[in-house]
Amino acid sequence: MKLGCAGCLILVIAVTFLAVLAGAFIFLSGNILEAPSFEALDWSTANALTARDKLHEIVRRDTGQSRRQDPIILTEREINALVARHLAETARLRFHPFAMRLAQGQFLLQGRTVLRSLLQGPPFAQLADYLPASQLDRPIWITVRGYIAVQPGEPGRRPGQARVVLTEFNLGMQPVGNWPFFAVMGSAGAGLLKWQVPGTLRDVDIEDRRVVIRTR
Repeated sequence: MKLGCAGCLILVIAVTFLAVLAGAFIFLSGNILEAPSFEALDWSTANALTARDKLHEIVRRDTGQSRRQDPIILTEREINALVARHLAETARLRFHPFAMRLAQGQFLLQGRTVLRSLLQGPPFAQLADYLPASQLDRPIWITVRGYIAVQPGEPGRRPGQARVVLTEFNLGMQPVGNWPFFAVMGSAGAGLLKWQVPGTLRDVDIEDRRVVIRTR
């Protein structure tokens, strides 16, 4: 046997092993396939445009185009539309249905997607080619709870950083912790939880049914 063929054999064995592990984790837990309690929330894509207009005010303040200092308030409907659109455009994570509740300093995100949407990081993206379409298109519910932390920058000079801190992550009815999300999503998942913000942004507070953004 040539070395090249041996390398191919090792690769096939490795792919098979990883496929078995992925299948065991994803498919053998009945709780993962169960639907959690879900309460629908009425929102529309037009709410996302309104939210983006409000967020642009932060940029205007950071560049000195606006002297306003009042808090910027995003409603729960605007947050739902904005986040759902961001997940679909940035990470190809499309949910239907989808709802994000805001209360007591935290958000509760719930949505139903399909398994193939989650398999984006290596080696799971490569393994997807070897899994049956019926399994890849199997619906799966995600429930996430967390809050937003901000590390301020310098207004007009140095951008700050915002990050999502996850305190709960469930697949179906099964609590799994944060690591499976990062494992299967790869860099796409990490990019969803940390991003740059204008230096003038001071903090982001989650209140009942709204988000309050304060600037300096």
